[in-house]
Amino acid sequence: MTNLSPQARGAHRARASHRAAATLLALTTLLQVGLAGGYISGDYESLEMHDINAGVLMLAALLTLGTAVWLRRTGGPVRPVATSVALLVALVLQMFLGMERIVAVHVTLGVLIACAVTVLVMRAWMMSLPAGPRTVTEAGREPETVS
Repeated sequence: MTNLSPQARGAHRARASHRAAATLLALTTLLQVGLAGGYISGDYESLEMHDINAGVLMLAALLTLGTAVWLRRTGGPVRPVATSVALLVALVLQMFLGMERIVAVHVTLGVLIACAVTVLVMRAWMMSLPAGPRTVTEAGREPETVS
């Protein structure tokens, strides 16, 4: 294993954080879909949980945006930031549609949101970062590492 510079370590931490946040977003999205299905199947208590999870989903989306911005600031791509912002806008619209009981558009937008979240989490896990500059010893060479 190589010793990475502080900047490279920061980029790798940002990537790991973004992966975790995107995965949490995907899990809460999947839960939201399941709760909607429960409600449609006649379990009316699922609607209350669907409403509560909408807030959790919004928090997960905000966390994902925060990690995407951190990732970008460490040299990562812009796309996760743009996707996270678009998802937040879609989620706000989705919450409005749900509260107003505009079900046909709410369900359609929900499917599109689930697709976008799937793409976001796939890209987060497929993303690679350059190794970055390695740290060097005072003698001007890389420190030896033990495998």
